[in-house]
Amino acid sequence: MTKSLCKLSRKQIADGLGDIHRLVSEPKFVCRSCARSSAERGSLCKPAAIPPLSCQNKPLTLQMEDKSLVVRKVVEQVKQKVQQKTSMAPNNLLESFANHKEIKNAKKALKKQYKQQKKLLKLAKKTLKLQKREAKLRADLDLRELSNTGKASIEVNKVH
Repeated sequence: MTKSLCKLSRKQIADGLGDIHRLVSEPKFVCRSCARSSAERGSLCKPAAIPPLSCQNKPLTLQMEDKSLVVRKVVEQVKQKVQQKTSMAPNNLLESFANHKEIKNAKKALKKQYKQQKKLLKLAKKTLKLQKREAKLRADLDLRELSNTGKASIEVNKVH
């Protein structure tokens, strides 16, 4: 099935009913937009995984407790990182700040150099294109001049 279930017309649903039965018999995904379910992610416009039955059967309070434990762990990790940063000696902090500025300035200079190289490359391409065009025009002009002089000599021969 190439189209998502969410965008099928009634006729398409009637024609592909067998495929639809296969997709929705054991759903693993649900559409966040229209709440349709399917076994394949590609058959929904905004798929979201359906959690396993073990998670669905838990009481809501247990689910909330699990989430709160995860949040607490994250908060503790952030606090530890902040303490590590503040425990740095002031000299180290100044050195890291100076290094950071140097790195930033180096990045700026590199970016500027890259832009200049890009402009030069663009200019070189444009120059090459113009040279080719000029050569082509000169060749056409030379051919016209040759054909015009040939016609003039033929006309001169006819007159005499």
